[in-house]
Amino acid sequence: MISKSIIRKDIIDITRSKTLLITLIIIPIIFSVVFPFVIVGGALIFDLEKVAGSDLNMMLDKFVSVMNPAVASYSVEQQIVYIFINYLLPTFFLLVPIITAMTVAANSFVGEKERRTLESLLLSPISIKGLYLSKIIASIIPPLFVSIISFIICGVIINALGYPLFQALIFPSTNWIVLISCLSPMIILLVVLVNILISSKVKTYQEAQNIAGIIVLPIVALTIGQISGVFLLGIELILIISAVLLIINTIILIKISRFKDRSELFEKQIF
Repeated sequence: MISKSIIRKDIIDITRSKTLLITLIIIPIIFSVVFPFVIVGGALIFDLEKVAGSDLNMMLDKFVSVMNPAVASYSVEQQIVYIFINYLLPTFFLLVPIITAMTVAANSFVGEKERRTLESLLLSPISIKGLYLSKIIASIIPPLFVSIISFIICGVIINALGYPLFQALIFPSTNWIVLISCLSPMIILLVVLVNILISSKVKTYQEAQNIAGIIVLPIVALTIGQISGVFLLGIELILIISAVLLIINTIILIKISRFKDRSELFEKQIF
């Protein structure tokens, strides 16, 4: 039912596309290298206690009041780094699997059309269900691999720069472990499923990306909610979101498993 040759071909096509490769490299560098390097490294270079204004101190107090009491004993520099690493950075980090998965999956069907290989693919003996599932697996592997590598690199940078400040290894926290093991895979699967459905119904890669870009909005909402102090992305919230996404993903997969109409996909993409 699942075609290994299609999966292999799609992954090879990704490695041959400069646009896709640039996205798979640049996005992780920004969120897993630049962000932690600037914040944690800045705490070592600058006196953040003097730089912090009244607004920042008020935000710190709001965060610290709902955290582990031990955090209240930290210096301002330690509190800023701790909050950023364990609550704000995970939200930004989620953009790594979202954007990479969106870029890869949006290319799944319209990329075949632009490379003029879609007609032969649709005329192959594989079932429509098998075709979709093969495309899904091929689109999941790269962002999942990128997310894990980004997580490891991010941890190395955080621990290397954070050790002089905390005199201890501060990464990964329980939040990060739950995020990378539960939430990130669920987000990757959701983004892939949605984008493949979009890619199968539009005619250009740009159109697929523009429509799929709406998926980034919930992450923006999470970031705003945390900065404003409305909520924190703690373990409970991560698990709840992961469970909700699991249900949504299951529903979409069931819907895809019922696809049988080859002519409908052929008409949407070829004509």
